[in-house]
Amino acid sequence: MMNANPQLMTAVEQLGYRVTSGDVASQTGMHLEVARSGLLALANQTGGHLQVTDTGEVIYVLAPDFRQILLRKSIKLQLKAWVDRFSAAGFYLVKISFGICLVTSISIVYLTILAIALSAIFSSEGGGDCGDDNCVLGIFDWGGSNSANTLPTAMTTSQLEPIRAKTQRKPVNFLEAVFSVLFGDGNPNADLEQRRWSYIGNLIHRQRGVAIAEQIAPYLDDLGQGYDREYENYMLPVLTKFNGIPEVSPTGGLVYHFPDLQTTLKDAPDRSSRVPKALRERKWKFTKATPEQTNWSIALFTANLVGIGVLSVLLKGLAGIWVGGALVILALYGAGLVIIPACRYVWVKGQDRQVRKRNHLRSQQANLLQQNELVPEKLAYARQFAKQHRITDRDIIYTTQEDALSQEFKRLE
Repeated sequence: MMNANPQLMTAVEQLGYRVTSGDVASQTGMHLEVARSGLLALANQTGGHLQVTDTGEVIYVLAPDFRQILLRKSIKLQLKAWVDRFSAAGFYLVKISFGICLVTSISIVYLTILAIALSAIFSSEGGGDCGDDNCVLGIFDWGGSNSANTLPTAMTTSQLEPIRAKTQRKPVNFLEAVFSVLFGDGNPNADLEQRRWSYIGNLIHRQRGVAIAEQIAPYLDDLGQGYDREYENYMLPVLTKFNGIPEVSPTGGLVYHFPDLQTTLKDAPDRSSRVPKALRERKWKFTKATPEQTNWSIALFTANLVGIGVLSVLLKGLAGIWVGGALVILALYGAGLVIIPACRYVWVKGQDRQVRKRNHLRSQQANLLQQNELVPEKLAYARQFAKQHRITDRDIIYTTQEDALSQEFKRLE
């Protein structure tokens, strides 16, 4: 059973379920051979059809419900769909658990401090009915007191009310914001390679299957130095991915032509498919939480750590092994809540500087395209290789949707 490529399936849907391998490669930036083998496997598994033109180009025709067909046939994909659902739910529970633990920790710490303070006050006013140890540790025997039972609810409600008011109608709720401030929201450029090759493929398609190195450079990072850069060795991955052919102009300039991307089912490129002048990485953000949510989270992290410190001082020398161990765990937890965001903030700033540097270098390459005196000559030479054949129904000489004999009769007619 095939392992369906989600990127390939999305491209098929976007292109109208009737595609060539070149269309998919230019749309997604996928390696041409990977697109070709993936489309063939997808058509085979979902009952798709092949059409062949008089020039030998293969068209893959998929049913609009090919995802459902594939899902019904593949136990592996069904299991993956269920795992994805449970994973999403489980990850969400993990995210909000940090906020729940924070509120719980603050509630326990400050309620315990309050109970100790009240116990000391009542002890001083009511006489010596209990020893010091009993008055401090007697807080753990308040289970039958009505005031103690209502205290947690009143306190946590008053603490959370401002947070609820400020986080209404926001992209994330407070519990999610705590996780975001602690650990961030993932790499904003996780799809960088996909975008890079998609831009390059679309650029070549828009230029009718030809390009020069100066046009591709703003989408690449490692252009090399000296000999490698002068002889445009950085174009080798592009040629390999899209089956490109280098051509040498009379003046010694190199242009690149991609025959497989010159036959298409796509309509003429429109503004919606416009390619940016250079690849730009997205900025790293410390958190996607709102400033109010961020300030509340940091304030609560700090308050939690301070409270743990105060509680440790109050119980110093009075707590048993169990309480002492709990205090150590609380202290480590509280310190982590402060240290992790602080360290991550410094790291994110460093990452953002690197992103700005790389974006600037790519923008410089785009500017050089306008300033390089050799570019007009190379583009003029490249035009002789530029062409684009849009396949129509009249070009189809064979399809797997009908038997060969019927098709032969139609051709004779």
